Amino acid sequence: MNPAALHVLGPVAAFFLGACIGSFLNVCVYRIPLNRSVVSPGSHCAACGAPIAWYHNIPVLSWLFLRGRAACCGTRIDARYAVVELGTALIFLALWLRFAPLEAVLYAVMTAGLIVACLIDLDHFIIPDRFTLGGCVAGFLACALDPALMGEKTPMQGFTWSLASAMLGALVLLAIAWIGTMVFKKEAMGMGDVKFIAAISSFLGGLSLFWMIAVSATIGAILGVALILVQRGSWGTRIPYGPFLGLAAILWLFGGSAVTHAYIDNVFHVWNISTGPAGDGSVGR
Repeated sequence: MNPAALHVLGPVAAFFLGACIGSFLNVCVYRIPLNRSVVSPGSHCAACGAPIAWYHNIPVLSWLFLRGRAACCGTRIDARYAVVELGTALIFLALWLRFAPLEAVLYAVMTAGLIVACLIDLDHFIIPDRFTLGGCVAGFLACALDPALMGEKTPMQGFTWSLASAMLGALVLLAIAWIGTMVFKKEAMGMGDVKFIAAISSFLGGLSLFWMIAVSATIGAILGVALILVQRGSWGTRIPYGPFLGLAAILWLFGGSAVTHAYIDNVFHVWNISTGPAGDGSVGR
């Protein structure tokens, strides 16, 4: 495709493709926990079972046109369906604008998996293995296809660092979960979360791990306290951790990586100034 045409049509295609995939993700979120096929039968009303016509199944627009109600029986349609469709469209558009085409596509695959996994965790407190173990496999293949995701040049280097990052992510979160269990005398974190961060790390690399843990823990703590205050709950209120990891991963893509690298560069710069090659406070190289 002509570069000028790609520059114009690429963002439009990314947005509309994201909206359509978001519609499919809604199907996955609903059917996968019920062990139902995400392909057959076709889209149908969850209330009365009537098939949904294609013109009533246009992402976002159909929900707005129907005013959030099913055309067949008038049952209320949760606004989350439209939010997921629009949110996925916007994320795909942002990925296309921020990254090279191949990287944008691979990160879009990762993001689609994150969205489904996080919403299922939010609804059922589980993250299916197809999004954790399967996500690890997808990450290994993605980094072999595009080693630049790991900052490498050859497929084997990309694969190796992706594998190492996944193992590091699992081990670090497993250690945190074990410490939490010892401190609180009950399970602090499920194995699904451990496998989930391994899958994310297989795409984003080991450096993202510390960002994700810090940011997800901060967001989770703030939201947890807010929910306790609003709902008058207790400190034992159960909150799924997967959505916080997913949000932290997306934030890593859109600024977290740059912030972390800038921080590390600054730390090393200060270290070089303080020590110098002779350890006398002169500026090091």
